[in-house]
Amino acid sequence: MDDPVFDHEGPWTEDAFLALPRDGHVEVVDGTLLIGPTASEQRARVVGRLRTAVQSALPDGLRVRGPVPLRLGPDCVLVPDLVVTAAGAGPEGAGAEDESDEVLEAGAALMVIEVLGCHHGATDRTFKPQIYARSRIPYSLVVDHDAPFAVADMIISGRYYEYSRAGAGERLRIEEPFVLEFDLMTVVDPEAETGPTEPTSGPAASPADTEAPAGTGASPH
Repeated sequence: MDDPVFDHEGPWTEDAFLALPRDGHVEVVDGTLLIGPTASEQRARVVGRLRTAVQSALPDGLRVRGPVPLRLGPDCVLVPDLVVTAAGAGPEGAGAEDESDEVLEAGAALMVIEVLGCHHGATDRTFKPQIYARSRIPYSLVVDHDAPFAVADMIISGRYYEYSRAGAGERLRIEEPFVLEFDLMTVVDPEAETGPTEPTSGPAASPADTEAPAGTGASPH
């Protein structure tokens, strides 16, 4: 089989990983490829609505972008659905159309945001958050569109601790690192929307950018 994944020998370097076609959800951790579920239309819509909620809540000086590769160590690159960064993070003038080849440093990330569903397993729900915590990313937000639930974590002494949660029929509200409040069902289930989709938010938003990207063997999520 002529495939760059199966033809590869030995651990994956960051350069070898970045040379792979960006036609699926592929990441690399310490030289081992992680191959995740291909994004469904439903998940893509949830990511889009969540982006809108976060974008409208961001104060000046912050922006939301993604998916974008995030360097978390040597030969360790994960691709969160969304990342909140300082407005000036990344190459000067970078925009939505030119982020596909950009790799952000972990230190640029204020918050990582992941959207999960029933097809995501322990790799996405347990292992990847440990990698984000290892890299001292201050905040994490996970939204599961099938359960449904949303959980916001903050880093304390190198580990994530939950500081806000919402389930079906509830609103998620956080006050750090910016004020954000939204009804969970209007984000995960468009059929449940009964009013305006705009969330209750904090200070005025700044413009946001957007974009997208298998160790020795490949590990399924």
